Amino acid sequence: MNAAEIEELLIKLVQIPAPTGREQKRAEYITDWLKELGYHPFTDAAGNVIVEMKVQEGGYTVLMAHMDTVFEDVDISVVKNANILSAPGIGDDTCNAAFLMAVMKTLIGQKCRPLKNLLFVFDTGEEGLGNCRGTRQLMQDYKDKVDEVISFDLGSDAVCVKAVGSKRYRVTVTAPGGHSFHAFGQKGAIETAAEIIHEIYRIKPCEGTQTTYNVGMIEGGTSVNTIAQKCTFLAEVRSDDAQALQKIDGQLCNIFDFFNNAEGFAKVQISYELTGFRPTGNGVPEAAQKALADTAAEVICRYTGREPVRRSGSTDCNIPLSMGIPAVSFGGYRGGGAHTRQEWVDAGSFEEGYNIILAFIGKYFIWKD
Repeated sequence: MNAAEIEELLIKLVQIPAPTGREQKRAEYITDWLKELGYHPFTDAAGNVIVEMKVQEGGYTVLMAHMDTVFEDVDISVVKNANILSAPGIGDDTCNAAFLMAVMKTLIGQKCRPLKNLLFVFDTGEEGLGNCRGTRQLMQDYKDKVDEVISFDLGSDAVCVKAVGSKRYRVTVTAPGGHSFHAFGQKGAIETAAEIIHEIYRIKPCEGTQTTYNVGMIEGGTSVNTIAQKCTFLAEVRSDDAQALQKIDGQLCNIFDFFNNAEGFAKVQISYELTGFRPTGNGVPEAAQKALADTAAEVICRYTGREPVRRSGSTDCNIPLSMGIPAVSFGGYRGGGAHTRQEWVDAGSFEEGYNIILAFIGKYFIWKD
């Protein structure tokens, strides 16, 4: 496929809403598109669209791109200005999904034969509280039959080689509440939540690792003249080091527990539930992981002339890496503004992006002369 065809496919794909947990319409489109090419896709319990190519005994290489975006109920009309295409979710990860589809069209058109067992996967639940649902299902179904995983995510400027683990909590604060004037001085849910959040931001990150925390959403209250009876917020901790993640998670939970028992908060209740957990890597063979990363970097450099940064990240690769399976994540497009309504991609990068994905996947195939 040429750049113009990829652009047309991308625009069609991005305008099919696929918020995390509601990817079905996009999955149906991809399924029908692949069937028209002659593939035999199927859908698993998590809603992943899978094409399986089994040619021998042994394990599979997984080649995947996630279908979901972080956006729900927003205008996803595509705006084009010269070579720049803008729309929520157009880069992460819709552009790489379009590249993967384009490569699959080339492979079947050229009647290429796989050299080993492959799984092409368009997966669900990578973003946010999706908690890598699709990849978890895939790894559960194929268990010890996966040799390596390549997630086509991100742009062409980086290769993700290490998993950033995370724990995410929904915290609920309840209080008696009351009138803002007549019950003034009574502890409220919003006031208490603010004090908790203040303490979270006083946590000292672990030295020698990249360990972070964040409160990303807060809601509650009744009116401007009401002492709030209920407030909820979402908090997370992250680290690319398992021990550091455990330590900062303990500090976070200690803060929640402290306010449940602190003097002056007798009529206030704090509850918290774990809403998401992404593990760090565990026991991945260093040589195999390096070889996979080297191959990805070499292909990117070949077509862009730039050596990509190797870094940690939170991607679908967290799951296989936590199981000791080599995995990397990288993409093919140039763009920016990921996770914002102003997200954009450069159509001038579509040819090189397609070639990056094709060159990487092509090594698993026998090509006709």
